Amino acid sequence: MLQTLATVRSASQGFARGLESGTLPVLNRRCVEAAVQTALALECAELNNVSRFDRKHYFYADMPAGFQITQQFHPIARKGNLNYYQMESPGALPEKKSCKILQLQLEQDSGRSVHDAENRVSLIDLNRAGVGLLEVVFAPDLKSGKEAADLVKELIAIVKAIGVCSGRMEDGAVRVDANISVHQPGTPLGTRTEVKNLNSLRAVSRAIDLEIRRQMFFVKRGLKIQNVTLSFDSETVSTVVMRDKEIVQDYRFFPEPNIPSLNLQQAGICIESLRHSLPSLPHELRKRLMDTYGLDFWKCVVIVREPGMYEFFTQAMNYLSIEYAKQASNILLIDIIGYMNKHSMEFEDVHISPKQFADLIRMVGERRLPIKKCLEVLQEVIESSRDPEEIVELNNWWMIKDENLLGALCEEAIRLYPKHARKAQVGKQDVLKPLMSHIQIATQGRADMKLAKRIMLEKIQRPEMALREEVNAGR
Repeated sequence: MLQTLATVRSASQGFARGLESGTLPVLNRRCVEAAVQTALALECAELNNVSRFDRKHYFYADMPAGFQITQQFHPIARKGNLNYYQMESPGALPEKKSCKILQLQLEQDSGRSVHDAENRVSLIDLNRAGVGLLEVVFAPDLKSGKEAADLVKELIAIVKAIGVCSGRMEDGAVRVDANISVHQPGTPLGTRTEVKNLNSLRAVSRAIDLEIRRQMFFVKRGLKIQNVTLSFDSETVSTVVMRDKEIVQDYRFFPEPNIPSLNLQQAGICIESLRHSLPSLPHELRKRLMDTYGLDFWKCVVIVREPGMYEFFTQAMNYLSIEYAKQASNILLIDIIGYMNKHSMEFEDVHISPKQFADLIRMVGERRLPIKKCLEVLQEVIESSRDPEEIVELNNWWMIKDENLLGALCEEAIRLYPKHARKAQVGKQDVLKPLMSHIQIATQGRADMKLAKRIMLEKIQRPEMALREEVNAGR
């Protein structure tokens, strides 16, 4: 079971409008509207006109009141569903998957623990305590860390699209608690452990897979799995036990006395009005990309689900004409995502503006910059923030189109590979590879290979080529 905690963005940031001593909590209207919008976007079959709040009692340093206001028993919505897509590799046909949603519940956020290992102290940041939180509780339908990460990507795309929150996991706007258990086929679910507050997609995937492997190790050897709460250390890629849950904790739930039942109709919150005000959702954005730019479906899936990528791509295309869309999507999904994977980064941490990206695409499309130099330029833009044209000029990476220079290199390649040239002369153009590779190496990947190939074929087809072959054979 996966729980995602989305911090609801609102003017007063929370349940309480003031922090004066004795102030009673007041439910923020925007929190409720955001919850209703999310329930509609997640296709909840039960969107309750009346929901109630409960007190969940527990003692932990980040919960100064000693209890949390939540909706354990009468949540605002139930029985939702989230469709998401999974791909084994770029270009593969996306596999559509689905995960049921048990309930959506409004609750108040806790504080945040800050651990200073160097000074060996732990501090508590209470700035977000009391802020409105929407918890999405998923059914145990997921089987791997990758599935969970792909699910969260789709959820982030949805909450960003409807304006519920920023979706930035690194800022705590979306946090994930993962409940994990393994079992032999045909047997009930095993003992469950929980990994708390996963704050990146990479952490979600790694932590879940790590815990699955750990539990499988225990199950295969007949060892007992302890019911514990864990935290994930992304630096060491390991989990650490936070607290033991073997003794069942009594949260002493009872109705929250200071917040009355939430009646949407009495509060003047119109479900149908909010339904009609919903902006385009991810499945609509994917269709828009296909219809507007003619992109393959798998590209649309990746662009929409990567936080921030849809906005980046569409803004970049505002500087370009439609014919550049395929080239732009290729460089975005191959070169930039490759860079992200190499440096363990999220897309929103890649420092390149839509305008810089568009300038780079235009240089490639106009055949001023060799495609093989594109990644090098891209890396320098990201790491130095300089504009692409400035980088190309400084490094003299402009595409070589000088026919005299390319002709001389073709002659040189023919002298080095006469047998390949002779085979090409009789129509076997697949043997041109070593000749063209010679030009690539000699120009450090800067040659206009389309022009170079035309010159090469012209030189190979000349009558004196056959004579030169005979003379060389005689020698």
